[in-house]
Amino acid sequence: MAGRDPAPSILITIEPPGAVWPHVDALVRELSALGAEVTIAALTPLRPGQRLEYAGVPGVDLLACPHPVATPAEHLAARGRVADWLLSVEEMFNPDVVHLTGYLHAGLPWCGKLLVAGYPGTGASYGRLDLSQRWVCNSAFLHGLKGADLVVTPSATMMSALTRHFGVVPGRVIRDGRDPGRYAPALKEPVILSVGGQRDSAAKPSVLEQVAPRLPWPVVVGGEQLDGEGKPVRLEGVSAMGRLHPSQLVPWFNRSSVYVALSAEGPGTWLPEAGLSGCALVLGDTAALREAWSGAAMFVPVDDRDALSSGLRTLLADRRLREAMGNAARRRALGHTARTMAEAYMAAYRDLIAKRAPNQFAEERLA
Repeated sequence: MAGRDPAPSILITIEPPGAVWPHVDALVRELSALGAEVTIAALTPLRPGQRLEYAGVPGVDLLACPHPVATPAEHLAARGRVADWLLSVEEMFNPDVVHLTGYLHAGLPWCGKLLVAGYPGTGASYGRLDLSQRWVCNSAFLHGLKGADLVVTPSATMMSALTRHFGVVPGRVIRDGRDPGRYAPALKEPVILSVGGQRDSAAKPSVLEQVAPRLPWPVVVGGEQLDGEGKPVRLEGVSAMGRLHPSQLVPWFNRSSVYVALSAEGPGTWLPEAGLSGCALVLGDTAALREAWSGAAMFVPVDDRDALSSGLRTLLADRRLREAMGNAARRRALGHTARTMAEAYMAAYRDLIAKRAPNQFAEERLA
């Protein structure tokens, strides 16, 4: 009789700007169901009551950094104190694998095997710092990524970018996914939705903001809108809901007819939710978004206001087209669920552990 592999223990981080939270939440809940023990080390500030959300999830602990950092600039300034805390957490829990969702601390002297997971916007948000800060970050990224035992990205496009910029040895591509039981198409309403940061520059309205006043349907935007220094930004021409609990966004996804994401960052990180909810997707024509959603979305040039307006008007005027595109998006999203994502990560964890101790998961045979 074959013995069962012992459940791996994982330390996973939440790093600024915090856009990775929905991904990590979906991942750790499925890892728990698969038997893993997970410690979440949150470097970003927690929402009120957020600890309680994991109280009933077996094997999952949520720890808050005593030096919370909300922006890349704050993270860089507190880098030493945050690093000391992370190493103390690893020493306390002794995980099999350290799973970082950012690059800044990849070069620390970790005891466990190190998996560094790239996520849309992980590097770009630090690229908006000033020149001297970017130099420090690039040096840390280069050193840390080259020393990682495994690098994981949600797309081959992102993996190629890390290889090109930092000399990363290509690792694994694991698609992002969510729980299909949570997101399902409801009766669709005449609403255009986008979730996440909309502006690259605080002073310049986004293309969606510029187009929204000319559309016959309302454009609703969820999520905090912050500039590079973490200061609030007031959007124009759209209905901005501000920061919402993820559960409050579920009905918006399920009821909205159209979802807009012009980059893989910000709104692009919520595409699994939009796809599962059967929203017709209007996406920026980028390599990463085409890789994931080609054949299941409408693509428009990222900075072309007229193209976005024309594409949206075409969708709003054609119910059958919207429904067909929403169905295509849902089929695509169902191919990459939270469970398949967690199973792929579990396989990666086990492979890393096996490299450290080849016989750790060998089959046990009864005499």
